[in-house]
Amino acid sequence: MNKVKVVVGKEAPPKRTYGKDIGDMTPEEYGKFRVWLAREPKEELEPQPVFYLHGVPYLPSYDKKHNWIGPGPEHLRKTYTTTELVEANAKITVMPLWVRYANWTQEVKGWKSH
Repeated sequence: MNKVKVVVGKEAPPKRTYGKDIGDMTPEEYGKFRVWLAREPKEELEPQPVFYLHGVPYLPSYDKKHNWIGPGPEHLRKTYTTTELVEANAKITVMPLWVRYANWTQEVKGWKSH
């Protein structure tokens, strides 16, 4: 008898890496996967500003200038503009992140002194 998986709503099938789920790999396959992964070119991380509001981190959006994204699933997460976070006295700090589209975070004042 064939089993059929029903996908509800926005539920997506699990992502497969290297043609197989990591949990299903043998130790030998996992070792080969790690070697392959180490050879892949990686984007360089650069210091980027991050806001903290009430202990919650808000990272800069990759493509929308002056938008900051909170944690959680897309339909539940909060987003703020730079102005909203500054007016709410959010703490600004620096973390190594990938460079954002058009490097818009360079326009944010005050974070380079951290």
